[in-house]
Amino acid sequence: MERRHLRWIIPAAGGVLAVVVSLVLVLQDTGEAACASVPAAPAAPAFPALAPVIENVRSGSASYYSTNRNGMCNLGAPSTDAYAAIGPAEWAGGAACGSYLAVTGPNGQTTNVQVVDQCPSCPAGKIDLSKGAFSRIGSVSAGIIQITYGTVRDPDLAGPLKVRAKGGTGYSSLSVVLDNHGNRLSTVELQTAAGWTPLKHNTDNTWTGPSGLTGPVTLRVTDASGHQVTLPGIALGSSAFQQTPTLMYSPAPPRPPRPRRPPRRRPSPRRPPPPPRSPPRPAPPHPPAESDRGGSRGATSDLGTRLRSSSRTTNPPAGITWRLDARRGAGVGGGGCGGAG
Repeated sequence: MERRHLRWIIPAAGGVLAVVVSLVLVLQDTGEAACASVPAAPAAPAFPALAPVIENVRSGSASYYSTNRNGMCNLGAPSTDAYAAIGPAEWAGGAACGSYLAVTGPNGQTTNVQVVDQCPSCPAGKIDLSKGAFSRIGSVSAGIIQITYGTVRDPDLAGPLKVRAKGGTGYSSLSVVLDNHGNRLSTVELQTAAGWTPLKHNTDNTWTGPSGLTGPVTLRVTDASGHQVTLPGIALGSSAFQQTPTLMYSPAPPRPPRPRRPPRRRPSPRRPPPPPRSPPRPAPPHPPAESDRGGSRGATSDLGTRLRSSSRTTNPPAGITWRLDARRGAGVGGGGCGGAG
């Protein structure tokens, strides 16, 4: 009997063990699949978005001009009507090229313009605006208007960086111009076998470097606000701007609308409480009726009144006097001899 039971128990235990192992494998496979289906979190931007800030605000004057040609910044013909030329003092040897100014005119409006050219005859505080920008902040018929203006830090970008890299091959030196960088640029570097080699900035807004380069190059660009990006695969020898997919910094996020507060209801003026009502006045007592006054007394009073009125009009006979007995209410006649009746 013991051997028969053992023959039955051993296969049953083996079956249970197989089921448990299968469940463990299934759960392990499902867990790995579930973990694999979780998407990876997006990487944070290299440079957080910042709102534009106007710095170094000063007073000055502005005139206007129009052009469709390349200026001294070598950025090509303007593609918008929001551009400006500044004097040599603010030109700063071409360092201001590509940066933006916020200009406020007599009508209180403010417009942003990109520095694309130099105005050799403009003193410090005098700028030349495009005619379109001028008309937005003042009257064109005025010719010259008084303004306040300042440098915009982290302005809204027109798009990703654009690069023009001429030369660099053979005996010609590398010449680089960048656009859509927003702020002033501080350094542009070329990646070489020895590391990052800084390029030289010139008054015509070109960054020049070595010659004898081959193939596409990689540039590292840093602006005056500390933003830094790397631009790989820049082709050499082209006189046209190359559009890159790289923004110099993240655009500022739109500001959420402020929640509107419900209108406050003005409390209505409280009316003064009505004065307390005076208690009703008691009705005056009714005069007593004739029956309440007493018949004899009333009769005596009436008789006296009649007698007095008659005594005023008629004289009693000689030797006769009238006497009113108020208590009895009757008139008694008396003789002239003084006898009492």
